[in-house]
Amino acid sequence: MLAGVGFAVSGCNEVVTGYWWSGNVLMAQANDTVGCLQATVTDGIQAESQISRVDGNTFKVVWRFKAEHDVDSARIVMDFTHRSEADYWMIPAVSYDGNEWGRGLEPKGAQQEGAWRTYSYRRTPIPGALYSEGKSFAVATWSEVPAVCDDDFSCGMMPEAEATTHRLIWPEEELPVSYCNRDKYIDGWQRVASMRKGEERRFAMYVCVTELKTAHTAMQTFLKVCWDCMGHASTEVLPADEVWRRGIGFCKESLWAEDGIYRGFSIGLLPQGEDGWHQRTGGRYESGWCGQNISIACSMLWDYLKNGDKESLDKGMTTLDCWADNCRLPNGLFVTHFDAIQEKRACNLDACNLGTTALNYFQAYELARECGYDRPQYRELAFGILDFALNDQQADGCYARGWTFEGECIYREGTVGCFLLPAMLEAYKVSGDKKYLESGIRAYNHYVRELHENGYTTAGALDTWCIDKESAITLLRSSLRLYGLTGEKAYLDDAIQTSYYLSTWLWHYDGVYPAGDAFTEYGFHTFGGTSVSVQHHHLDYYAALWIPEWMELAELTGDRQWQEKARAVWNNCCQLISDGTLKVNNRLRPLGSQNEAYFESSWGFGYGFSKEQATTVPPVVRTDRINDWLVAWPSAFRLETLRKLEELDKSSMLK
Repeated sequence: MLAGVGFAVSGCNEVVTGYWWSGNVLMAQANDTVGCLQATVTDGIQAESQISRVDGNTFKVVWRFKAEHDVDSARIVMDFTHRSEADYWMIPAVSYDGNEWGRGLEPKGAQQEGAWRTYSYRRTPIPGALYSEGKSFAVATWSEVPAVCDDDFSCGMMPEAEATTHRLIWPEEELPVSYCNRDKYIDGWQRVASMRKGEERRFAMYVCVTELKTAHTAMQTFLKVCWDCMGHASTEVLPADEVWRRGIGFCKESLWAEDGIYRGFSIGLLPQGEDGWHQRTGGRYESGWCGQNISIACSMLWDYLKNGDKESLDKGMTTLDCWADNCRLPNGLFVTHFDAIQEKRACNLDACNLGTTALNYFQAYELARECGYDRPQYRELAFGILDFALNDQQADGCYARGWTFEGECIYREGTVGCFLLPAMLEAYKVSGDKKYLESGIRAYNHYVRELHENGYTTAGALDTWCIDKESAITLLRSSLRLYGLTGEKAYLDDAIQTSYYLSTWLWHYDGVYPAGDAFTEYGFHTFGGTSVSVQHHHLDYYAALWIPEWMELAELTGDRQWQEKARAVWNNCCQLISDGTLKVNNRLRPLGSQNEAYFESSWGFGYGFSKEQATTVPPVVRTDRINDWLVAWPSAFRLETLRKLEELDKSSMLK
């Protein structure tokens, strides 16, 4: 039986400017009540807490629970109740104001059929992090990484009419259902744990409070504290030259394809037989997004200029020419999936691929000239894409999310159209024509307004329709470019705000996994990884693409956290790049290959944990955390990032 307990509270009771505690009640300077602590435990467990000040906004609450007699099924609930209705709330990487935006079937709202949702801390990038904005204050709570798996815990947010409860729960549970795969659920589960007489359990809860600020920028306070408080794990990382060698090797040796009229790179490898690999047979050739043909081709030209490899030059120019010669449409659009050309069928032309293609072809033109080739058609096709998008742009600045071959808009909602924006600004740089800058600024104002108002960006991941992280890179890149063009501080402020939003997807810690688990076996570190979206609860290496922007932001602001985060991302994304002898899941991986998805929680492709697995004590050993989809884009992103850092003379910042 659970019951609230009157627990002893000590520390931080003195009245000071800012925030202080009166017993278990957190007070503000004008004697306003922010909220209060409460513990609810199984009968026979005694609770007490010690509060210490971290800084002017943040407190650390150390909870201690002691069994007065044997307790066969122990449960501990630790609450901080923010005494205000939440106008906005967030569980980072899990739920942004209830995930009401989008067409996916990810968890919507804080409740299901009247029962509060709870999530394992493993789904959150800061252990058990919860954030709410009330009428006067913004409050964040989080915990520490469990030292052992037996201390795994869960969290939940309970927004109600007059109060918003931030909750931590031990032992681990996911209720009333557990989100196990994209748009799929299993029955909810609770681990069962006992406490023997005299046994103690210790848990920490950080409480950070600040005055409410506009555009959800109050979250910056707790995110900065979290980064400074969490121990920054170190991961051995390959030298940049070796990362480059392996990436180029993977593209040339494993991804190169000659298929009818097609000459270019495959989207990736899938398992074949007991220990082999084959190039994927459907959705094979893509200009951007997962396939990244144009980016890889640019890296091939760079490799020739850097290392004199004629094979790289030939493959790079052949790829660029193949796409340019076959995929341009009369209206200026570009066929982004070569399979459609080969199969004589239509496909959607999405802004993510189109924007990436245009930006990379601007770069390809310059690189080809350095290699001795004049290819004006590369620029022409980039301008064609952007002229079409500019003429189709709405009065409010919105670009489309995608079009048909004939140029009919398929849909506009979400932030995906913003992928055209960096290329539009590049078109202004290349041409000097202000129509591109004016179009870009109108689009920027539209998309950044959504971030300011909603506190999130949406649907950059083309296989989802939900709140995500990928779409935000377009705002980060564009805000820094516009700041460079105009010197207006508002753009730099937006870059900071976007970077904090991206930080809500960034793993601030190394998860602890049991012996025999795949992460333990292969030494995979979660620190520096990023979760994909609220619809896809797994880690990937996408953040490798915005490392240069965080390096630039660190220099512009003098805030070292952005360089530290960039290094963390780089170290994370350089894990498990095969040297040609690496075996994962009993399958030898080709040189330079690396898989896409890492399942840090009970979520997974195909299946997550079953209810029976989830409730296993000790925690279940999971051998499928590392998938076998050796996709092109992680290598492409690392190569592109190394090129950009070398151009900016910032390569040393990764060391």
